[in-house]
Amino acid sequence: MKISFFKKVGDNKIPVNKDNWELAWAPAKKSHWQDGKSSKELSKFAASESFIPFISKVLKDCNIKEQDFECEPESRNSLGPGFNPGVRHHDLLMIGEDCIIGIEAKVCETFDGKINDIIDEQKVKYHNDETKTRAYKLKEDLTPDSNAGQIGYQLYTATRATVYSAIQHNKDICIMLVIVFTGNVRLDKPENVKKNNKDFTDFKQMVGKYQKGDNEYFNLWNKKCRIEKYEVNISNCYNF
Repeated sequence: MKISFFKKVGDNKIPVNKDNWELAWAPAKKSHWQDGKSSKELSKFAASESFIPFISKVLKDCNIKEQDFECEPESRNSLGPGFNPGVRHHDLLMIGEDCIIGIEAKVCETFDGKINDIIDEQKVKYHNDETKTRAYKLKEDLTPDSNAGQIGYQLYTATRATVYSAIQHNKDICIMLVIVFTGNVRLDKPENVKKNNKDFTDFKQMVGKYQKGDNEYFNLWNKKCRIEKYEVNISNCYNF
């Protein structure tokens, strides 16, 4: 398996290596670009010898053949028609032969606000008509359940963006992959870790309830999608 990295600059793809990692990965808030924070830990992990075996394990666990990937850090992606404003960033987008992997990295950052709260925020732009908001449409498409209102909004946007990337790149299958870094990381808000775990479990169960597929795949917008979460321990040379 070969994994290469690039950064889009206009219409050009600039190769990314260990010398220009920060250019590709650094978030807008420079305070987030620190050891123990998710953005920097993801860049270090992706540059390590452990990353290819990790992706190989993910593919094997999902019964997907091993393949090469081109990867874009901080990839800016559309959510597609009907989800305006429809742009969000993957922490890392991996484009393979027949598979897309959209990676979201976490230490103790939340999955954004509760989706019901986001609906309330967005509906102000539409004369309080919540049905016109992006958040409402995502919730109705993925988890049309009153009990889903407390789930973090980013799980919805990350899943939709991953599937739409598969649509755009004409790939049959995709994985929305959450990587949680543990060990020697900055747990500024450890309570968020507990909330994130509950959000992820609730989200996956809800999607499974309404979007049934085969062999742990969900049928989302006519694509086969897996929703997975792995822990990676940075204290022990990236054990997973």
